Amino acid sequence: MSNLVRWEDPFLMMERFMDDFMRPIARTPLWNLPSLWEAPFPGDNLAIDLYETEDALHVEAAMPGVRPEEIEIEEHDGLLTIRSRHEEESAYEKGRWQVRERYAGAWQRTVRLPVEVKGKKAEAVLEDGVLHITLPKAHPEKRKVNRIQVKLPKFNLPKLGKREKKIKVK
Repeated sequence: MSNLVRWEDPFLMMERFMDDFMRPIARTPLWNLPSLWEAPFPGDNLAIDLYETEDALHVEAAMPGVRPEEIEIEEHDGLLTIRSRHEEESAYEKGRWQVRERYAGAWQRTVRLPVEVKGKKAEAVLEDGVLHITLPKAHPEKRKVNRIQVKLPKFNLPKLGKREKKIKVK
C-alpha cells in the first residue's frame, strides 16, 4: 500500500471553490440581491410610496386587514421604521367537519428620509387598509451670513540712519 497523496495547486483549488460558491449569486439578477445597507428581516417586504411636498414628507403603505394597534412607527436619526404583526384565527363547523385556520404575518420596512423632519409632529392614519404617514419638514432657520474681512499684518521696519540713506553704487 502506498502513501501517495495527490497534490493540487492551492490557487487552482481556491479558484474552483470560489466558482462553485459564486455560481448561484452570478445567476441572480442584480436587482434581486439584498441591499448591504438594510438589515436582513424575513418580513422586510412592506411596499411603500414616499413622496415630498413643499412642507412635508408623505408615506403610504398598503396594510390590508391590519388593525391600528398592531402597527408600530418610529422615526429616529433620519430613519423611518414601520413594523406590523398581524395574527388571525377562525374556526367553523359544517356537519361532522371542524375547520380551524390560523394566519400570522410580520412586516417591517426601514427607509432613510431624504430631508430632516419634525418627528414629534408626525401623524399616521389607517384608512381602508392604507396607512398614511405625514412627516412635517424641519425647516432649518436661515443662517445669518457673517462677513469676515482679511487684514494685512503690520510690519515694523527699522528706521534708517544717515549712513544707510547714502548708498554708493559703482
